[in-house]
Amino acid sequence: MTVRNCEVKCIACGLNCRIEAESKIERSLCAERKFAVWPDKNYFFKRAVNDLVFRELTCFVPEGIIVVDFSLDNILYFLNKDWAEKLNATGLKIILVADRSLLPMANFWVQRYEFSWSVVAVNGNLSNLLKKIKRLMLGRSIHCRRTPSLTESEMRTLRLLAAGYSSQDIARIMACDPRSVYRFQYSLCKKLGGLNRLRELRFKHTIPALD
Repeated sequence: MTVRNCEVKCIACGLNCRIEAESKIERSLCAERKFAVWPDKNYFFKRAVNDLVFRELTCFVPEGIIVVDFSLDNILYFLNKDWAEKLNATGLKIILVADRSLLPMANFWVQRYEFSWSVVAVNGNLSNLLKKIKRLMLGRSIHCRRTPSLTESEMRTLRLLAAGYSSQDIARIMACDPRSVYRFQYSLCKKLGGLNRLRELRFKHTIPALD
């Protein structure tokens, strides 16, 4: 699973054009505002956002928007900066719809990039979630509870765990004491909602080894 293999496609019309298309001619031929859900692997999430948000508010959004499915199922896309730079290059407003357990990771990226984006937490109430997305699309603000953010060391530990490295390997790669790695993992467990989250990442999600 890589960012390069997951294109950002516009769903404003039936053509599903790539938003990051390099051709200026291709961009100029489209008179539609650009709307996308990325990654677009969850059909039901994509359909709900398109039918209940995009279609209703098309005329209120001057340029377009990308709604990011910032969920645990897509966590591998968000471990490195490629995804953030890829979406920012579109020039569109970005809304991260984040699982509560992934809010610390969402905060990590928001704090490090001054992109045109906002974060909406998923709380199980679809109606409330859609209202928040609509408010942001209309240029309004929403109230968000303060949540912790991952640190650089925790984020790097998370990448290496996802790549299948042991705690001892991580300590060697990061040039730190093994006890520090255990502290990073303990902190990750607290911020991401428990040990089972890390186990799920470690054993069900695997990516090529990182240097």
